[in-house]
Amino acid sequence: MTKVAVMQPYLFPYLGYFQLINAVDYYVFLDDVNWMKKGWINRNTLSDDFVFTIPVKKASQNKLIKDVQITHGWANKLCQTIKHKYSNAQNYNEHKNFIEFLIKNCEGSKFTDASCFIIEEISSLLQLKTRFHRSSDFDVGHLRASHKIKRICEDFNADMYINPIGGKNLSMYEPKLFDPIKLRFINNLFTLRRTSIIDLLFTNDLETLKDQLHIFELLEK
Repeated sequence: MTKVAVMQPYLFPYLGYFQLINAVDYYVFLDDVNWMKKGWINRNTLSDDFVFTIPVKKASQNKLIKDVQITHGWANKLCQTIKHKYSNAQNYNEHKNFIEFLIKNCEGSKFTDASCFIIEEISSLLQLKTRFHRSSDFDVGHLRASHKIKRICEDFNADMYINPIGGKNLSMYEPKLFDPIKLRFINNLFTLRRTSIIDLLFTNDLETLKDQLHIFELLEK
């Protein structure tokens, strides 16, 4: 059975994002849709509920994600914040250089390039086998909502499309709109904190993270 997920690229997302990646064969970064202003696409939390934001240039809901640029001049400060919070964490030394490299690589980059690179690198660290694509590489820019996602699934000859649980109550996710492709929603049941993957890498060993990726259920609508 071929399984597909389609989701906006996020910067250093929480474990549930990687759980969705791990649950499918093909993961498509949805980068040809409008930017979500004041969302969590470019921010997340560390320990003690500290919220970090990676700044972007003049982003608005009228601009596509793939056209948004990350600014310069913030990476060193974020790395210092991380050092202050995690220098005594059990896995800080193991992942320090890796995380600093990913953060500094962001500066001045296209948001899509930076976020996709980060997610693919961390997926590799977690030994995920999923293959990655971008929606902007498909001829679906003229389509909207479920039509776009279904067309992408059809290109992969998918048997199942898996969406985060938050979409379960949205009208665009109706089984009849995806038929004959099965529509499922992933319900995260892992026990770790729902903080950024940065926090989880420093405070948990890799084997724990890999095990937690498998703790979920797939629900029908």
